[in-house]
Amino acid sequence: MAYNYFSIQSGTAESEGSSRLESKQHALVQLTNDLTAYHPNAVLLFGSMARYLAGYSLDAVPGDVDILMVGNSVPFAVVSKDYGCDIELHIFKNEVIINIAKSLRYDAKPIALSKLYSKVVLKNHSRDIIAACLLLGPEYNDFGIEQIEVDSLIDRRDYSAHKILYGEKWWWYLSEYARERRGALKGFSDKIVGRYEFEDWKQVKIACEKGDDIACSKI
Repeated sequence: MAYNYFSIQSGTAESEGSSRLESKQHALVQLTNDLTAYHPNAVLLFGSMARYLAGYSLDAVPGDVDILMVGNSVPFAVVSKDYGCDIELHIFKNEVIINIAKSLRYDAKPIALSKLYSKVVLKNHSRDIIAACLLLGPEYNDFGIEQIEVDSLIDRRDYSAHKILYGEKWWWYLSEYARERRGALKGFSDKIVGRYEFEDWKQVKIACEKGDDIACSKI
């Protein structure tokens, strides 16, 4: 499967207030350590807990912990473990999230948006939209991704808020790749110079950062 989702329920009653938040932060450290054994490219915290850690004002203490993992392995030992709080674990295979980034980079905006929103209609989930918001950052509205309505009111929450728990450099490269709009015409020229695919672009980017003038001329 290209995508896996696990709701890891805790069998332990959570405490209230600050101790509840502390238990979640402790669970994040433990969960991240466990997930790294499966060699992910990145592990991100998003949702209400990420907004809380980023200093956003919340109406209530975050209820669960939302995690996005990028990797090709399913952490079966992790999904059966009790971390003392409820965890929603979303696992994107490498190819899937790279293709989302590639669409944001090269597809015309209407085409990229139709790909994202078609999943909502056909599969009744918004996972790809959430991934796109995390990649694009706070400017996701400028791309055309809209805030949802809750009880006829616009949801003002920042869908892009996240904290990188593992794989910070890899995620930074993927985000940069996604945010640099190239379009179809420049995409054709990128294929010619060997920087169309994410891994090729990343290697060119790394070489340029090391002072390779030829690589820098391709960026």
